[in-house]
Amino acid sequence: MFRIEEIETALAKHAPDPTRFEANRNCAAVAMVLTGREPDLKLCVIRRAEEEGDPWSGHMAFPGGRFSAEDADLQVTAERETHEEVGLVLHPSHRLGSLEAISIWLSGREQPLYLFPCVYYLGESSPEFTLNHEVAEAYWMPLAHPWDGKNATHLSLAKDSKSLLYPAIRFRDQVIWGITLRVLTLFSDILGRPLPHLEEIPGLGR
Repeated sequence: MFRIEEIETALAKHAPDPTRFEANRNCAAVAMVLTGREPDLKLCVIRRAEEEGDPWSGHMAFPGGRFSAEDADLQVTAERETHEEVGLVLHPSHRLGSLEAISIWLSGREQPLYLFPCVYYLGESSPEFTLNHEVAEAYWMPLAHPWDGKNATHLSLAKDSKSLLYPAIRFRDQVIWGITLRVLTLFSDILGRPLPHLEEIPGLGR
Protein backbone atom coordinates (compact mmCIF):
# COMPACT_ATOMS: atom_id res chain seq x y z
CA MET A 1 0.00 0.00 0.00
CA PHE A 2 2.81 2.42 0.86
CA ARG A 3 6.34 2.82 -0.44
CA ILE A 4 9.24 4.60 1.24
CA GLU A 5 10.07 6.64 -1.87
CA GLU A 6 6.48 7.91 -1.99
CA ILE A 7 6.59 8.90 1.70
CA GLU A 8 9.99 10.57 1.43
CA THR A 9 8.96 12.51 -1.69
CA ALA A 10 5.77 13.75 -0.03
CA LEU A 11 7.63 14.84 3.10
CA ALA A 12 10.31 16.62 1.02
CA LYS A 13 7.61 18.93 -0.35
CA HIS A 14 6.72 19.86 3.20
CA ALA A 15 9.69 21.24 5.14
CA PRO A 16 8.62 22.72 8.49
CA ASP A 17 11.04 24.84 10.50
CA PRO A 18 11.30 23.43 14.06
CA THR A 19 13.76 26.06 15.30
CA ARG A 20 10.98 28.56 16.03
CA PHE A 21 9.62 26.10 18.61
CA GLU A 22 12.98 25.17 20.11
CA ALA A 23 13.56 28.81 21.08
CA ASN A 24 10.88 28.78 23.78
CA ARG A 25 11.72 25.25 25.00
CA ASN A 26 8.01 24.51 25.41
CA CYS A 27 8.07 21.72 22.87
CA ALA A 28 8.34 17.98 22.43
CA ALA A 29 8.95 15.52 19.62
CA VAL A 30 7.68 12.08 18.66
CA ALA A 31 9.03 9.54 16.19
CA MET A 32 6.92 7.78 13.60
CA VAL A 33 9.21 4.79 13.07
CA LEU A 34 8.56 2.65 10.00
CA THR A 35 9.98 -0.76 9.22
CA GLY A 36 9.26 -3.80 7.05
CA ARG A 37 9.16 -4.69 3.39
CA GLU A 38 7.28 -2.57 0.89
CA PRO A 39 4.40 -2.24 0.42
CA ASP A 40 3.53 -3.86 3.76
CA LEU A 41 5.24 -1.38 6.06
CA LYS A 42 4.79 -1.35 9.83
CA LEU A 43 4.63 1.55 12.27
CA CYS A 44 5.80 1.62 15.89
CA VAL A 45 3.05 2.51 18.34
CA ILE A 46 3.17 2.31 22.12
CA ARG A 47 0.78 2.24 25.05
CA ARG A 48 1.98 4.59 27.74
CA ALA A 49 2.25 3.31 31.29
CA GLU A 50 -0.46 4.21 33.79
CA GLU A 51 0.85 7.09 35.87
CA GLU A 52 -1.02 9.46 38.15
CA GLY A 53 -0.83 13.07 37.00
CA ASP A 54 0.11 12.16 33.42
CA PRO A 55 -2.53 13.62 31.04
CA TRP A 56 -1.73 10.82 28.57
CA SER A 57 -1.60 7.99 31.08
CA GLY A 58 -2.39 4.69 29.37
CA HIS A 59 -2.90 6.29 25.96
CA MET A 60 -1.76 4.87 22.64
CA ALA A 61 1.03 7.07 21.31
CA PHE A 62 4.29 7.32 19.40
CA PRO A 63 7.58 7.20 21.32
CA GLY A 64 8.83 10.67 22.21
CA GLY A 65 9.07 13.32 24.85
CA ARG A 66 10.16 16.80 25.87
CA PHE A 67 12.89 18.81 24.18
CA SER A 68 16.02 19.06 26.33
CA ALA A 69 18.60 21.86 26.32
CA GLU A 70 21.21 19.19 25.50
CA ASP A 71 19.39 18.21 22.29
CA ALA A 72 20.80 19.77 19.13
CA ASP A 73 17.29 19.94 17.63
CA LEU A 74 13.87 18.35 17.88
CA GLN A 75 14.83 15.45 15.63
CA VAL A 76 17.53 14.56 18.15
CA THR A 77 14.84 14.76 20.85
CA ALA A 78 12.70 12.24 18.98
CA GLU A 79 15.70 9.93 18.49
CA ARG A 80 16.86 10.16 22.11
CA GLU A 81 13.40 9.60 23.56
CA THR A 82 12.71 6.68 21.22
CA HIS A 83 15.89 4.95 22.34
CA GLU A 84 15.08 5.60 26.00
CA GLU A 85 11.48 4.41 25.78
CA VAL A 86 11.57 1.44 23.38
CA GLY A 87 15.27 0.76 22.72
CA LEU A 88 15.22 1.58 18.99
CA VAL A 89 18.38 3.25 17.71
CA LEU A 90 17.63 5.99 15.19
CA HIS A 91 20.34 7.69 13.12
CA PRO A 92 20.12 10.72 10.79
CA SER A 93 20.38 8.25 7.88
CA HIS A 94 17.00 6.82 8.95
CA ARG A 95 15.22 10.18 8.67
CA LEU A 96 12.59 10.56 5.97
CA GLY A 97 11.32 13.99 7.01
CA SER A 98 9.07 15.77 9.47
CA LEU A 99 5.52 16.99 9.88
CA GLU A 100 4.36 20.44 10.93
CA ALA A 101 4.22 20.96 14.69
CA ILE A 102 0.89 20.45 16.45
CA SER A 103 -0.15 22.81 19.25
CA ILE A 104 -1.50 21.14 22.38
CA TRP A 105 -3.33 23.12 25.05
CA LEU A 106 -3.04 21.57 28.50
CA SER A 107 -5.35 22.47 31.35
CA GLY A 108 -4.03 25.34 33.45
CA ARG A 109 -1.30 26.31 30.97
CA GLU A 110 -1.13 29.80 29.46
CA GLN A 111 0.87 28.64 26.43
CA PRO A 112 0.52 25.55 24.26
CA LEU A 113 2.98 22.69 24.08
CA TYR A 114 4.25 22.24 20.52
CA LEU A 115 4.62 18.65 19.36
CA PHE A 116 6.97 18.00 16.43
CA PRO A 117 6.51 14.61 14.67
CA CYS A 118 9.53 13.13 12.83
CA VAL A 119 9.38 10.19 10.40
CA TYR A 120 11.99 7.41 10.11
CA TYR A 121 12.55 4.15 8.25
CA LEU A 122 14.71 1.44 9.87
CA GLY A 123 14.78 -1.02 6.99
CA GLU A 124 13.11 -4.35 6.29
CA SER A 125 13.73 -6.01 9.66
CA SER A 126 11.56 -5.21 12.69
CA PRO A 127 13.81 -4.88 15.77
CA GLU A 128 12.63 -6.07 19.15
CA PHE A 129 11.64 -3.50 21.75
CA THR A 130 13.30 -2.82 25.09
CA LEU A 131 10.79 -0.88 27.18
CA ASN A 132 11.49 1.52 30.02
CA HIS A 133 9.12 2.40 32.88
CA GLU A 134 7.22 4.96 30.77
CA VAL A 135 5.90 2.38 28.31
CA ALA A 136 3.52 -0.48 29.10
CA GLU A 137 3.53 -2.07 25.62
CA ALA A 138 4.95 -1.47 22.15
CA TYR A 139 3.78 -2.89 18.82
CA TRP A 140 4.66 -2.98 15.13
CA MET A 141 1.27 -2.02 13.71
CA PRO A 142 0.67 -2.46 9.96
CA LEU A 143 0.85 1.03 8.45
CA ALA A 144 -2.27 0.24 6.42
CA HIS A 145 -4.28 -0.39 9.61
CA PRO A 146 -5.55 3.21 10.14
CA TRP A 147 -6.76 3.37 6.51
CA ASP A 148 -8.97 0.30 6.90
CA GLY A 149 -12.51 1.50 7.54
CA LYS A 150 -13.28 -1.65 9.55
CA ASN A 151 -11.01 -0.29 12.29
CA ALA A 152 -12.92 2.97 12.67
CA THR A 153 -14.61 3.60 15.99
CA HIS A 154 -15.23 6.42 18.42
CA LEU A 155 -14.51 7.19 22.04
CA SER A 156 -17.22 8.62 24.30
CA LEU A 157 -16.07 10.81 27.19
CA ALA A 158 -18.31 12.51 29.72
CA LYS A 159 -17.77 16.22 30.35
CA ASP A 160 -20.07 18.72 32.08
CA SER A 161 -23.00 16.28 31.96
CA LYS A 162 -22.50 15.85 28.21
CA SER A 163 -21.22 12.87 26.27
CA LEU A 164 -18.54 13.95 23.81
CA LEU A 165 -17.68 11.63 20.93
CA TYR A 166 -14.18 11.55 19.50
CA PRO A 167 -13.04 9.73 16.33
CA ALA A 168 -10.72 6.81 17.04
CA ILE A 169 -9.03 3.81 15.45
CA ARG A 170 -9.39 0.41 17.03
CA PHE A 171 -6.13 -1.51 17.46
CA ARG A 172 -6.19 -4.81 19.33
CA ASP A 173 -7.93 -4.05 22.64
CA GLN A 174 -6.96 -0.36 22.58
CA VAL A 175 -8.02 2.76 20.68
CA ILE A 176 -5.86 5.39 18.98
CA TRP A 177 -7.36 8.84 19.35
CA GLY A 178 -6.59 12.41 20.42
CA ILE A 179 -3.11 13.73 19.71
CA THR A 180 -1.84 10.51 18.17
CA LEU A 181 -4.76 10.45 15.75
CA ARG A 182 -4.06 14.12 14.93
CA VAL A 183 -0.50 13.17 13.96
CA LEU A 184 -1.73 10.29 11.80
CA THR A 185 -4.27 12.57 10.14
CA LEU A 186 -1.60 15.15 9.34
CA PHE A 187 0.63 12.40 7.94
CA SER A 188 -2.22 11.09 5.79
CA ASP A 189 -2.95 14.56 4.43
CA ILE A 190 0.69 15.11 3.44
CA LEU A 191 0.66 11.77 1.62
CA GLY A 192 -2.52 12.79 -0.18
CA ARG A 193 -4.28 9.75 1.25
CA PRO A 194 -6.76 11.09 3.82
CA LEU A 195 -7.95 8.64 6.44
CA PRO A 196 -11.35 7.44 5.18
CA HIS A 197 -13.34 7.51 8.41
CA LEU A 198 -12.63 10.82 10.11
CA GLU A 199 -15.68 12.72 8.97
CA GLU A 200 -17.86 14.50 11.50
CA ILE A 201 -19.40 12.08 13.96
CA PRO A 202 -23.21 12.34 14.32
CA GLY A 203 -24.13 13.30 17.86
CA LEU A 204 -20.90 15.10 18.70
CA GLY A 205 -21.54 17.11 21.87
CA ARG A 206 -24.75 15.25 22.62
